Amino acid sequence: MSLFLQALLVAVFVTIAFIDSHMAQTHIFRPIVVGPVVGLIMGDVATGFTVGVQVEMMFLAVIFVGTANPPDPTISTAIATGIAILGGGGTETAVATALAVSVIGQMATTFQNSIINVFFMHRVEAAVEKIDSRGIVLNNTILPMAFNAVLYGLPTFLAIYLGADYVQGIIDAIPDQIITGLSVGGNMIGAVGFALLLSSIKARKFWPFFLLGFIFASYFGMNMVGIALVAVVGVAMYYYFVLADDKR
Repeated sequence: MSLFLQALLVAVFVTIAFIDSHMAQTHIFRPIVVGPVVGLIMGDVATGFTVGVQVEMMFLAVIFVGTANPPDPTISTAIATGIAILGGGGTETAVATALAVSVIGQMATTFQNSIINVFFMHRVEAAVEKIDSRGIVLNNTILPMAFNAVLYGLPTFLAIYLGADYVQGIIDAIPDQIITGLSVGGNMIGAVGFALLLSSIKARKFWPFFLLGFIFASYFGMNMVGIALVAVVGVAMYYYFVLADDKR
């Protein structure tokens, strides 16, 4: 598959992912999904999984509140994965790239929410006054969603197809101390996000499961896939030995 077609497919997927984040909310826009899909398109699923998991940990508990938009994880994962695969960079390079690109995604999201969406909402209000159902659908869904291709799909395509070598050159020129600092900062973001997520779980009876996962990861070196399989077994055991008995 040519680089042009790969970049185009990644851009199309990123556009669909952003549409999903605004409408269906099936969560294909999460880094844990974006990374492997981009890796599949570009022929390196392993790197896609690695980058997707790391960026997912960075943005695990990051949400937008009101008009405050956080750095965007979707476009940052896609571009970071593409650059990591094309440039042969490791996870540190991918994390540094993701942190930088996520700020660009944040700016695009802010522009979309504060200007583009407001413009179309005024058009929707005018269509409502005229009882124009076609205008309501056009301005409330089709046209605003089409801007996702411009704001997110096009930059992704250009970054992978035209800017991969250039961006990689910029990253290579960055001193190792900065790359290390960005990597450490990304890991800290992941730790804080995971801590915030755990603090929202008030049921103490589930804490042994978290302790079990920590032991497997820290002392036995089990990877994310293994931890996920252990979690599936834990859920099944909890259902059959606790919930099933309560129903009886």
